[in-house]
Amino acid sequence: MQRKGRDIAVQSVISETIDTADQEAQYDTCVKCLLSEKIILAWILKECVSEFEQYSISQIMKDCIEGDPKVAVIAVDQDELDYAEDLTDNNSVIEGMNTEDASIKEGKVYYDIRFSAVVPDTKEPVHLILNVEAQKSDKTPYPLIKRAIYYVSRMISAQKNKVFVKSHYEKIRKVYSIWIQMNVEEEKANTITKYKISEEQVIGNVSEKESNYDLLTVMMLRLGPAEKAADKPILRLLDVLLSAETKPEEKKEILEKDFDIPMSASMSEEANIMCNLGEGIREQTAINTRVQSIIDLMDSMGIDVEKAMQLLKIKDEERKYYHEKIDKRLAVK
Repeated sequence: MQRKGRDIAVQSVISETIDTADQEAQYDTCVKCLLSEKIILAWILKECVSEFEQYSISQIMKDCIEGDPKVAVIAVDQDELDYAEDLTDNNSVIEGMNTEDASIKEGKVYYDIRFSAVVPDTKEPVHLILNVEAQKSDKTPYPLIKRAIYYVSRMISAQKNKVFVKSHYEKIRKVYSIWIQMNVEEEKANTITKYKISEEQVIGNVSEKESNYDLLTVMMLRLGPAEKAADKPILRLLDVLLSAETKPEEKKEILEKDFDIPMSASMSEEANIMCNLGEGIREQTAINTRVQSIIDLMDSMGIDVEKAMQLLKIKDEERKYYHEKIDKRLAVK
């Protein structure tokens, strides 16, 4: 079989890529659904946000997390507010009501998960955003920390006319952005890094009250093998919860036994789907890679498909399948 129909071949590759991307979109949805469960968010708050470390998981769920977390519905960029509530010095709107504001100058970009939390003893609002990146690798075309800093900056500026009006900057609420990265490089796996504003005395010794400048924090949680999570519970919990390798029954057993997380029907379903999708994505990726290797051999060595498959040691019983895949990519219908 000779290679023909270059343009059609490209369209076929794009078509197959769309099919695979659809699986990954479902995988990403499952990740967000799992992380938006209040008990999971409570664990993240307790382990990652200093204001909540003294409280129990049940207390954080009951008394700290306000309302239902918003999943992929609140836009990061917005040009102007889209509601008519009258704000006064003593009146504030619960952040999250305006869930579909988006920039008219830029494409819509949504926070993965966004919710509000309150410290019980002080009733001081602590607003937190949790962003989840369900990526095959930790390689991005830009430093991820810069994106995270942009997000917390938007969370601060978006409070204008929602949390405070005019020049009442004293009402600005603290924000967090917590990023959970999967499939990172081995040397980065199972690590946590925090970024925050700190005070430095350059000349003299004039201190500001910490709560006046400690307004934004970014945390990077990089996952890895659960057995290498050392003594940091949140890493092991997330390693197990978001693993596409761990079998569903084993995953549920660990979460129930070690973290007192009851397996609700929804969580069990999402975990099962995620495991199955993870396997499907890896299998489809391996097939696409092998098909491309066959085509590359045909091009570089000027051989036919049978010879290329022979060189790549494709099993006899699999060759018909690969013939069909290659025909779809290269043949003119």
